[in-house]
Amino acid sequence: MSQEDIIKLYWLPYSRAQRIVWLLEELNLNYELIKHKRVQSVRAPKEFENVHPLGKSPLLEIIKPNGEKFTLAESGWIVQYLIENYDKENKFKPETSQDANQIGYFLHYSEGTIQPMLVGLLVNHVAATTAPFPARFLVKPIVGQINKGYYGTELLKNLKFLNNIVAEQNKKGSNFLVGDKLSAADIMLSFPILSAFTRDDMSDNYTSLKNDYPELYQYYLNLTKLDGWKKAAEQVKDMQKIAIDGKL
Repeated sequence: MSQEDIIKLYWLPYSRAQRIVWLLEELNLNYELIKHKRVQSVRAPKEFENVHPLGKSPLLEIIKPNGEKFTLAESGWIVQYLIENYDKENKFKPETSQDANQIGYFLHYSEGTIQPMLVGLLVNHVAATTAPFPARFLVKPIVGQINKGYYGTELLKNLKFLNNIVAEQNKKGSNFLVGDKLSAADIMLSFPILSAFTRDDMSDNYTSLKNDYPELYQYYLNLTKLDGWKKAAEQVKDMQKIAIDGKL
């Protein structure tokens, strides 16, 4: 499939959409980046509902040469579709069947397992900090116990799991999650890993993550040194801060 297709990406700052920008750059595709600010620092604007009924980010609109137009939602599906249809140089083709199985797992794991922990922590943080003043004294300890009993504990378990994988990969001389090259697993997991290390307010005092999971943190820093990552960062630097070469 050639680049005759028109590709439009609907993007919000500090969202899952940035990893799609990164993938588009890695695939060397031409695309239109449609950037919007968040509403009240959290919500997507109403305009996104004109593109997809749920109005979430990212949304990828593809227009074929014959005028056919369709919209893709959900990061995992967007990543899968772009690689299956536009990776003409097989840059993201797994080297082995075992690598393919691992990449397939991480495509689903990213949104199905680790991301819900981060969302839970974020929602609880918002609840604790925006509750009316008298109720805040009750809400904060309640959500704190929920985080301690589930969201926070599960997040740490997942970070340990990923840290161990990265450590094993490092022993093999690889800076990537699967095999010895960049894959869809790295693209998908870049967002939750970045969120865990850069949004301490969500993790309810789990502020020593960089020290507790050093291999995973270094893995994240290594991603920010890749040319594709840096090109993607340049596209959005006017609307969000993003690390390049390990520095904001």
